[in-house]
Amino acid sequence: MEILQFITDVGFPIGSSCLGMYFVFLTLKFLLDSVLEKIKSLIGIIKQLDKRVTGMSNDILNIDNLVSQALEIPPEKPIKKVE
Repeated sequence: MEILQFITDVGFPIGSSCLGMYFVFLTLKFLLDSVLEKIKSLIGIIKQLDKRVTGMSNDILNIDNLVSQALEIPPEKPIKKVE
């Protein structure tokens, strides 16, 4: 009954506008919640990929050192990053 009292106090156009805004708010909230869940899952996937890349980089450096020692080749100097 509160909704009917509100509509009689402010008028039908304003009451229906408020209900329409509430519907838009609920729709946006639903959409943004689903997007947020997808973003969180993508962040988790990216973190796992970053860990794998770091591990693979360390493995490649170890293999490079082992091959350099086995073939008696001096190891290469690390490349300096240009900033």
